[in-house]
Amino acid sequence: MNPMAMILVTDWLWPFVFAAMALVALFTASLVWASSASSRGGEELSRPPGHRRIWLLTLLVPLTAVALYAALGNPRGLNPRDRHPVPAEAAETMLGKLAERLQAQPDDPAGWRMLARSTKVLQRYAESAEAWEHAKSLAWDDVEAMSEWTEARILSQGQRFDRRSQELLARAMSLDANAPSVLMLRGLAALDRGDTPAARKVLTQLRDLYAEGSLDRQALDTALAQLAAGQDPRIGGGAATSTGVVSPSGTAPGQPGGLVNESPAAAGAGASK
Repeated sequence: MNPMAMILVTDWLWPFVFAAMALVALFTASLVWASSASSRGGEELSRPPGHRRIWLLTLLVPLTAVALYAALGNPRGLNPRDRHPVPAEAAETMLGKLAERLQAQPDDPAGWRMLARSTKVLQRYAESAEAWEHAKSLAWDDVEAMSEWTEARILSQGQRFDRRSQELLARAMSLDANAPSVLMLRGLAALDRGDTPAARKVLTQLRDLYAEGSLDRQALDTALAQLAAGQDPRIGGGAATSTGVVSPSGTAPGQPGGLVNESPAAAGAGASK
């Protein structure tokens, strides 16, 4: 391993090294003082007791710190690479507890919404769509929530728009037909029914909402090029995701920052209520 790589790998250790150097410096200064004091003999004894106590504390502080570290310390605990995330099994357990609570106390739309978003992260789309049905009172007048619900529904149906998916999309369109998430769903619905001209029109409208050079615009440019070549952008290709071109919110489904804004860990917090 070259020196630069070694520095990068051990960057977590430097704060500990500097702290240790400071302790050693203090300890050394204390020893020097103690040595000089002993050489002066009785002269030191003539100084006020308070002065001697200050120097005694100066000696004890580094010694105490070193002793505590020797007993309890572990410099590798400072290394972020050694910190382990919460296992997926823990998230599953927390979601299970939330689901059990909601079965016992179903009159909790916020809890169902949390469950819907969290199960979508885990790609359990049928459970997500079902949970959204219970959170209808919160979602029905919220265009983004309706987009999430519609997306979960089409994913649970093998990326097809069944009658319920169409009903959900119609509701989202009635709230804001030109919202980016709704435009994407409209484009996917057009592709699903084989209406390429309509899909091209809607996806072009959506693309124009994004800045030049943005990842979303690049993905939509790729999809439009595939459509122009007679290809279905939902099948293969780097721009495709589980729902097709891009997620209704502009990021891939199930990734942080997309439609999902509540994590399985948050669901666990809800389960403990």
